[in-house]
Amino acid sequence: MTNSYSLSQTRPRILFIHGLNNNSDSFRPIMQFFKSRGFETEFMVLPGHADKRLHGQEFKNSLELFDQKMRTLPEGPYYVIAFSHGALYLQLWMEKNPDHRPLKQVLLAPAFYTHQQTLMRYVLGLLPSFLWIKSFSPKEFRRYEYLTVADYRMLLKGMVTLHKMNTPFKIPTMVMIDPQDELVDAESLKREVEKKNQLNVIFYERSYLQKGLGSHHILFHPDYFLPNDWTLFMSSIEDFFRSPELRNHS
Repeated sequence: MTNSYSLSQTRPRILFIHGLNNNSDSFRPIMQFFKSRGFETEFMVLPGHADKRLHGQEFKNSLELFDQKMRTLPEGPYYVIAFSHGALYLQLWMEKNPDHRPLKQVLLAPAFYTHQQTLMRYVLGLLPSFLWIKSFSPKEFRRYEYLTVADYRMLLKGMVTLHKMNTPFKIPTMVMIDPQDELVDAESLKREVEKKNQLNVIFYERSYLQKGLGSHHILFHPDYFLPNDWTLFMSSIEDFFRSPELRNHS
């Protein structure tokens, strides 16, 4: 893969990366939208979400598996839309693969800061890694009914690793989150990302949502938006990808 090319020579391509415990079907509507707008689309399955359930429950191994998956993608131009844990994987990967970065990225509810993160680390550290925890993700979006303590430990390990890196985004980036997100601490995300990157984190409010616990974290599916709201949301992402970038990134 390379990030030096002219979009006029090829159809723009978007790589979609899901979050923790998402299934691939749940991303079909957003992918279909961009296909209808003339984009090529690809979908990345995260470690631990394919046939081999236990793959990806050790942090170093998970990053290696993610790297292997990224290297099997076709050469050429690409953008990325990454959700939640997928956005975290992507940032860690780009730090070690600067020559293969996408031109631009859209991060939807990126899992960089969680609510009660210190408490979560303490509690999870006391529990056995094999203990099952029922997923609170909406049923239609789940890959598994239950996750393990090890799954959540790995998520937190990734966050800590990213915080220690403390490096700004190296490519043009749009960050969007619902301020009522149940997993990601939206206020911390906005404060820290804006301070480090000098960009605006977009709060996308959906006060009309009445779909239960976890619904505000879902920022990639039309069933969680009013119809006109979804169209505007998608159009803002498309405009970001198609617009010339004026800001320099190293």
